[in-house]
Amino acid sequence: MKKFRKSFQQRFISASSSVAIGAALLGLTTNTNSAKASSPALCKDKLTQTTLQKNIFSENNTQTASALSSFNYYCLGSPDKFEIVIYEMGLCTQNPISGTPKTFSKDNCEVTMVSTSGSTADLAGKTVPLPSASTRPANATYTHAYITILNEFGLRGSISLDGSVYCSTNDGGVNSSVGCTAVDHTEELDSFDESFEPDFGPENMPTGGKVSALLTDSSLTRAANASSVTRLVGVFETNSGSPVVINDGVNGVEVELQVSDGGYGIAFTNSGVPEDFGSAPFKPVFNTF
Repeated sequence: MKKFRKSFQQRFISASSSVAIGAALLGLTTNTNSAKASSPALCKDKLTQTTLQKNIFSENNTQTASALSSFNYYCLGSPDKFEIVIYEMGLCTQNPISGTPKTFSKDNCEVTMVSTSGSTADLAGKTVPLPSASTRPANATYTHAYITILNEFGLRGSISLDGSVYCSTNDGGVNSSVGCTAVDHTEELDSFDESFEPDFGPENMPTGGKVSALLTDSSLTRAANASSVTRLVGVFETNSGSPVVINDGVNGVEVELQVSDGGYGIAFTNSGVPEDFGSAPFKPVFNTF
C-alpha cells in the first residue's frame, strides 16, 4: 500500500468532465514531488491529445519535459479506476471545517446520504447508485458540501507519449514494457505534510471554488496522529462558489463527482519519463430540477 504526503496539495485539485453519482447526495429523489507554488496543470492543456481517448498524447519525452517544466514535471490526467468508500454526504450553509485547531461540525449542515458500512464507488466512467436521503433538505442557501470517505483510494491508469505506453504498477510506479497492462494500486492518506498534519485548505481550485479537508478517526473527530486516521472529510464550495439554493420550487438535486481530466496525478522525471501515478480529488457539480 502506497502512502502519500508531500504531494497532496498539488493533487487535491480536480478538473472538469465526468462521472455521475446521480441523485444520492441530496436524496431529494440523491508523488512523489514536493508541493509547488503553481497549481497543477491538466495534461490535456499542456500536451497534444491525439484521440478522444484520455491520456494519449503526441509529445515525446523531451517535448513532455519542456511542456511540464514549469509545473514540477507533473500533470493531471484521467484514471481508469478511481475507487473510494463513501460513508456520508451533506450540504451546509457555511464551511463545516473551522476553528483552531480545525474541527468538523455538522451544526449548519443537512445530512443527505448515510452508509454506515460504507458504499464503494468507482468514479472512473461509471454511474454509481448510492443510498438516498429519507427527507428533503430544508429550504436554504447551501454554500458548501461535504463528503466523508475512507482515507484510501483504489486506482489504476496509464499514459501514452508518442506511441510509448506507461502503465501503473501495484505500488503506483510505472511499467514501460511494450504491451504492458495497467495494474490496480492503492494509496493511503494519513497526513497532509511530512510531519503529521491533519488539516488542509481552504485552497483555490483551478476550475473555481475552494476545497478544505480534515483527517479524522471513525467518529469524525480530528485525528491525533497518523495511526488514528481512518476517514477523510472533504469540503467543497458548491458549484465553484455558486451556492445551491433549495426553495419550494425545487423538486430535486443531483450531483456528479468528476474525475475525468483531473482525478489522476502523473509525475515525470526531468527527462519527461513518467515515474509515478497517484490520486487527485474529484469535484462535485450540483444541478437542481
